[in-house]
Amino acid sequence: MSRTVPAASPAVLPTAPGPRPAHPRRPWLHATVVVLAELAHAAAFLPLVALGIFLLLLFPLTLPLAAELERACARMAGATAPSSRLPGHRLWPWLVSRAGQSGFWVRDLPLVVVGLVLSAPSFFIAVSGGTLSAILVALPFQVSAEDPLEVRLVAWSVEIGSPRQGWWLPILGVACFAVTAALLYVLGRLRTRLTQTLSDSSQEERLATLSAEVGHLTVGRATLVDAFDAERARIERDLHDGVQQDLVALTMGLGMTRVRVLSLAEDGQTGALREALLSDLEAAQDRAEAALRALRDTVHGIRPAILTERGLGPALHDLVGRAPLPTSVSVTGAEEHLAALSSPVATAVYFAVCEALTNAARHAGAQARATVRLDVSAEGLLAVVTDDGCGGADPTAAGSTGLAGMSQRLESVGGRLAVDSAPGAGTRLTITAPLTPPWADSTESTDSTGSTERTVGPHPASHPARTTLG
Repeated sequence: MSRTVPAASPAVLPTAPGPRPAHPRRPWLHATVVVLAELAHAAAFLPLVALGIFLLLLFPLTLPLAAELERACARMAGATAPSSRLPGHRLWPWLVSRAGQSGFWVRDLPLVVVGLVLSAPSFFIAVSGGTLSAILVALPFQVSAEDPLEVRLVAWSVEIGSPRQGWWLPILGVACFAVTAALLYVLGRLRTRLTQTLSDSSQEERLATLSAEVGHLTVGRATLVDAFDAERARIERDLHDGVQQDLVALTMGLGMTRVRVLSLAEDGQTGALREALLSDLEAAQDRAEAALRALRDTVHGIRPAILTERGLGPALHDLVGRAPLPTSVSVTGAEEHLAALSSPVATAVYFAVCEALTNAARHAGAQARATVRLDVSAEGLLAVVTDDGCGGADPTAAGSTGLAGMSQRLESVGGRLAVDSAPGAGTRLTITAPLTPPWADSTESTDSTGSTERTVGPHPASHPARTTLG
């Protein structure tokens, strides 16, 4: 069911701290570390490929370690790449549980894959550049007049017969080594930047903070629902056992006084006084009985005693018997499932059905009839209220506060309300709810003496015994 929810004030979301910028004090040292780290990655490329099958078998354990090594290298190069393992956490439990965390798939896996992809060009650049540099530096010392060396570059060729003639080859080798180091540095900086980006846990921490806030709000809503339910039960008990009993005693006392007055003589002045007293007593007794009926209606509206003492099924039968329009009811479900129905859910469903019947009597028409069906199973509760009236109920209309209130009451215990009301085809309200609210398997309530009792479902034994009068 779609309904309009009033706009709430904008929530202030917690802001996760961003990564601290790295400002290396020794750029040449960090550049050297980057090149050496890239050389180490290049040297490890072939062993990693050779051991790939074995490492795949230990994928959940080796991958977090590889990601941590990448982050350690990035930190040595001056980048901000915090470790995924929090301080104080032991290594083995962290490795075992890491694969079940989102950071394993969101940060560790991409980081290792990117690192492996970058290691391939690093390996070929390091091997080819290092080999060529070494050859160019060593060539002049390997030639002689008897065994000259001919160097050909496209259309240009030169013959080198002594180290003096090949003086420029070591310089070319050093230049080749410098180019190799520069390329490795570029790849290393790219690797460091990617490692820093994939190690940023600010979004994950922000999501965890928001999840914790949602958890606190859910617990707070559960506490309010439990408190309202306990307070409603306490008010009903106090009115039923206190003021209502006093009004009953007052009514009975007035009745006894009326009996005594009737025994007086009817002649003379005594007869006139007798009639006046009878008139006053009848008026007082009528007012007391009216107040008693109003109090009983109020107590029933707060929380019906039959709902507390006998459960939702009998309470719906009682509600249908007092409904303002002809209504039939059917309740199906095993006894253990009906007994497992928690008090907050039973209360929310009862008042939702009560509101639905009131709306049907008000809007369905004079000749309308209604039906109430309740099905309770181990999976949850299903209540359907239908009428054959004029239909046309719009839960999104501005005046549909009753339907909005029903929906909010049901949502507070994990339930849902669906409205099907085509014009001229009657109205069908479908209520679904769990046996217990999603935030707890049981509810805690505090009685008027301050003690705490834990109840599940509307068990009669959990409430004080009482006698229903009238």
